[in-house]
Amino acid sequence: MNWIEKVFGKKQQQASPEIRFDELGTWLDTGSGKISGKLGSYAASLYPDIEEVLSEIRKSASILEKAEPEGRFHLRQVKVGTSNRDNMVKQVRMLIDNISVPKTTDVKSIILFHDNAMQSLRVCLENMLKSHQYAKQVFLEESKQVIGDVNELGRLLNRLIEPIESKKTVLDAFDNAKNTLLKLGKSYSDIEIEKKTTKENEENISRLKMEIEENEKALARLKGGQQWKRYLEQKDELILLENKARQAESDINTLVLPLNKVLNRLRQLSESGRYTLKPEIREELYSCLSDPGSASPGFFTEVRSIIESDALNLEPGKKEKMLEQIRFIISSFGESKGRYQSLVTEVEKKKEEISNMGVHQEEKLLGKKVTSLHDELSAAENELEASKKHLSSLLKEVESEKQDLQQNVSVIDSRMRVIF
Repeated sequence: MNWIEKVFGKKQQQASPEIRFDELGTWLDTGSGKISGKLGSYAASLYPDIEEVLSEIRKSASILEKAEPEGRFHLRQVKVGTSNRDNMVKQVRMLIDNISVPKTTDVKSIILFHDNAMQSLRVCLENMLKSHQYAKQVFLEESKQVIGDVNELGRLLNRLIEPIESKKTVLDAFDNAKNTLLKLGKSYSDIEIEKKTTKENEENISRLKMEIEENEKALARLKGGQQWKRYLEQKDELILLENKARQAESDINTLVLPLNKVLNRLRQLSESGRYTLKPEIREELYSCLSDPGSASPGFFTEVRSIIESDALNLEPGKKEKMLEQIRFIISSFGESKGRYQSLVTEVEKKKEEISNMGVHQEEKLLGKKVTSLHDELSAAENELEASKKHLSSLLKEVESEKQDLQQNVSVIDSRMRVIF
């Protein structure tokens, strides 16, 4: 420890400078502005030299164009040299026409000017040097001067870009940092929007769950009440009546079933024209074959008469058996049909009573409401899950962008630390 440290104490290590995230934009603009200003000033100092060289190129090209061969040359050599001299002049003038020194000195303008000028210069030299091999044999000094002036332009363009290339890493860091800053701003905005969406979804889910609970309780209260019990009793009574009606219909079908062959035979005779039925009897025949319960007692009396008339050509034994069966049907069909129709009427009446019961309608509405709410809840939960995933993705992106930003800031100033 030296004597200064003994007297004043050891100097504390200087803390790394810090900058808040919301101040970073100004810091970047200021820093990049300073560098751009220096580079712009340097470029501004070279622009006149470039203009002067372009003027010199123009003059040397004009001198070359007007030059006359000096010395003794073969005619063919002069002709070839002159032709290539003219091509050199043409290439140089194209170069001059393609290069325009900008009035602005910002970095982007400098780079654009340099790149375009170098592209034109490369094309010019590539085409001109071929011609120079022949032109210099006749116009040595004049063509040499043109080449020298064009090369001087290249040297000035290299000098123009050198400071920018030396600062390329820092300049890129400024650009990248500014772009990342914009991305972070958008990401923060997207995160706030997604947080709001997530909160709204959570509130909506909470509301839906409360509604479902309320409606399910209302449905439970409804089904625990006397009106619902009465409704269930009516439903049981309806089922009993419907079973009785089906049994009555089955009894009628069983009663008429033995006549099916005779009735089908009668239909065939009628359809073939071998036996003519009255229109109303023909209608009842078709109706009875499809729905025996729809027939009238008088229809079977008419069928008995047809059997007795031997129109069906039944064997005596079979005829007597059919007559016996139809007499039994005639004697019992009216009562069976009456019982069936009475039961059908009771069924329809019971259905109407049930449909008019308020508790039934209320239960349907509550059930539909609960189902609809469950569907809404499922959709809301899916939306919430998607929102949370998106939010998580955005947060990861922000962390990655923060790292990128800090890395670029460190390239600009290795000590600077960003406080987010």
